[in-house]
Amino acid sequence: MDESVVNKIAAGEIIIQPANALKEMLENSIDAGSTMIEIIVKDGGLKLLQITDNGHGINKDDLALLCERFATSKLTSFDDLSRIATYGFRGEALASISHISRLSVITKTKESAVAYKAFYCNGNLATPTFKSSGTANISPKPVAGKDGTQILVEDLFYNIPSRLKSLRSKSDEFSKILDVIGRYAVHSLKVGISCKKLGESHHIISTRPNLPLKERVRIVFGTNIANELIDVELDGQLIEEEETVSLAEKYGLMSVSGAVTTPNYTNKKKVQPVFFINHRLVACEPLKRAISSIFQFFLPKGNYPFIYLSLEIDPQNLDVNVHPTKREVRFLHEEEIIEVITNKVHEVLSSVDTSRKFKTQSLLTEKRPASDQYSTIAQNPKKNRQENKLVRVDSQQSKISPFLSLTERPKDRLQAEADIFENESEDTQDSTIIEEDSNVVTVTSSTTNDRKRVAINLDSIKTIREEVSQSVHKPLTNIFNSAVYVGIVDEQKRLCCFQYDVKLYLCDYASVLNEFYFQIGLSEFCNYGRIQLSQEISLEELLQALYENSTNLIPKKVIIETLMGMKDMLFEYFQIELNDGSLVALPMILEEIQPIISKLPHFIYRLGSQVNFEDEKCCLEGIIRQIALLYVPEPISTEITEANTGKRVKLDHALEHILFPLLKQRFLATKNLVMDVTQITDLPGLYKVFERC
Repeated sequence: MDESVVNKIAAGEIIIQPANALKEMLENSIDAGSTMIEIIVKDGGLKLLQITDNGHGINKDDLALLCERFATSKLTSFDDLSRIATYGFRGEALASISHISRLSVITKTKESAVAYKAFYCNGNLATPTFKSSGTANISPKPVAGKDGTQILVEDLFYNIPSRLKSLRSKSDEFSKILDVIGRYAVHSLKVGISCKKLGESHHIISTRPNLPLKERVRIVFGTNIANELIDVELDGQLIEEEETVSLAEKYGLMSVSGAVTTPNYTNKKKVQPVFFINHRLVACEPLKRAISSIFQFFLPKGNYPFIYLSLEIDPQNLDVNVHPTKREVRFLHEEEIIEVITNKVHEVLSSVDTSRKFKTQSLLTEKRPASDQYSTIAQNPKKNRQENKLVRVDSQQSKISPFLSLTERPKDRLQAEADIFENESEDTQDSTIIEEDSNVVTVTSSTTNDRKRVAINLDSIKTIREEVSQSVHKPLTNIFNSAVYVGIVDEQKRLCCFQYDVKLYLCDYASVLNEFYFQIGLSEFCNYGRIQLSQEISLEELLQALYENSTNLIPKKVIIETLMGMKDMLFEYFQIELNDGSLVALPMILEEIQPIISKLPHFIYRLGSQVNFEDEKCCLEGIIRQIALLYVPEPISTEITEANTGKRVKLDHALEHILFPLLKQRFLATKNLVMDVTQITDLPGLYKVFERC
């Protein structure tokens, strides 16, 4: 037969569908030491397959041999097959692709000053029109480019119409491509892989390097699977008859790692197991059947698990040259190794098979009037949603800021953040300075929360809780339950922004936190923690600063006598400890949040002057209100100083990482807060503005 016919037949054995071509190029990119790989697809890969990596690139001198059949840099002799540690080794993939498509390459090494672009046809260098002269006088052209390689495959199977007609729809071929990419994305710890369709802005799959296994599975296979994963680990050691046996020496099994779903995960649809042997994606039917038989003991009939396993086997015991697509491998001691793995899987599943979860019927929610500005509670997403109505931020997932190092943040915040995080790593100590005239009193406090919880059945407390429940604004509560904190807008006016769905809101965080702390104080009534002051503070000295600046106040003596007369009740219910006219301890309502010590004079005065101690309900509610005010952050001056910057950064950190997560879990927004939360803009509105621009 003619050589071109031979090459096309050989190419048809290796590249059966676009997913095979993508797999070969993806493995080459990983072999090149890439940390980021981007894939673009058009028409299921038939019209275009583009893969771009940041690997070590290809030398200009090697470009002439790039698509030559059996040309490889990974083998020098047949014996190297027994030690192969790379994906590619035969030198057939790119050669086969060049015989059945129009192939072009842009590549640059770190040592090269420019990138080079080359076109290939039938295994040889070609002109930009993909016409090959069969000679080596066509040289790659210098172009602009960055380190790494970009391979562009166009019009796959254009010269094999019979193969083209046998393929399924474009969507089916694209699904197969996504399946391959997803499996490598789950396995490749040090490589970030992304994929999108040509012309679309969003990535269908996108992972970053060094992402934990559970998060990679979540991105590719969904949250339901990721939430039910349990690790499977074998370090090459096995205990048999009270003796430690080396699996590496006995069977050549170096290690096994991966994860499977627990018996709580039930799924009617089969998900093919993800098996990697020596980092090569394979289909191991014996291992699949053995593990599936184990799950029959744990799952209801007709349900299927998710399985991901990565095996490290001595290369000398492994034959990777079994199938043209390298989909199948053979290894020694197959039955023994499979038995070891299935026993481990059975052990892992048995350790968690102590309880089961069952789905309950979803509650029906009433339809809310369109006139309510807070009635846009997220319903089931519609299919084919418009671009300007897609939610960009998921309230259940972390933001990008935790992944940024301190050196990547604005310089004026660097030192302040470093100081804050250093302080947070120490014990829960809080040092505060209160200035009174020329005297400076340093107050060091330690927090404890080791009291045994008690149940309180006071009618007054029940009444207050019932009043809070009746005043709840459900739409606003739903907004806070799915809010994503954005940042502080004005620290002096105490305003911050948060996102809900496709809308951006501005809120008075002082009013919100005041109500939130009141609710926490109400729910923790008689179960407060204790903030012990290192030295007692005289109430008279504490109040002195207030009386120097104002003359129309209730006499200090009356305030102090009122509080001392109620000291037993204050201590029993609220952990406010008073002793001989001095303050000894303060209440702690949240372990992560400290009271504003500079507010202590106002706190003591308002406690003694604005609380009605004659009526039980008014008394208890008033004290809880004053405790809530003690914790509400103070306004911060806009003057640029080191102290103000530190306060702002600390407050911003607390709002993002402590308070807003707690608001999502425990806050019931009341009707009086409706005026303190304002919608600034929404995504559809912004799209209209940009369209006009």
